[in-house]
Amino acid sequence: MKSTNIDILPMAAVGLILVLAMMVIAPMVMSHNDTPVDVPQTRTAERKVEENTTITYTDDGRLLLNDKPCPDLAEVETRLEMELVRDPYVLVVVRADKDVYHSQVLDILAAARRAGAMRIACATKKMQED
Repeated sequence: MKSTNIDILPMAAVGLILVLAMMVIAPMVMSHNDTPVDVPQTRTAERKVEENTTITYTDDGRLLLNDKPCPDLAEVETRLEMELVRDPYVLVVVRADKDVYHSQVLDILAAARRAGAMRIACATKKMQED
């Protein structure tokens, strides 16, 4: 009786290509960076790619939640509270322009905390190495 061998190399190659494609596409799909904001520079570790909720505050005073405009901070807090009902541990990222007052950013952080956010982070850019 003759034993037949199945060559799994082509199947493994296809699987590897799918994994690589997902690694390239996932950061583009899972981030809310459509609104241009000049965030401060700092020396930070690279962020992990995960589903998050983004609050954006532009230098001209516009507030956006996941790139959708909000008229004021109370509206941001209300909409964020509705999103956090599903998962209170979702990461809330505050993207504020480097030229806005820090007190305004602190107000946004306080609103996120009042809405029930358990994990909050501020977005920064990596400093250029000289």
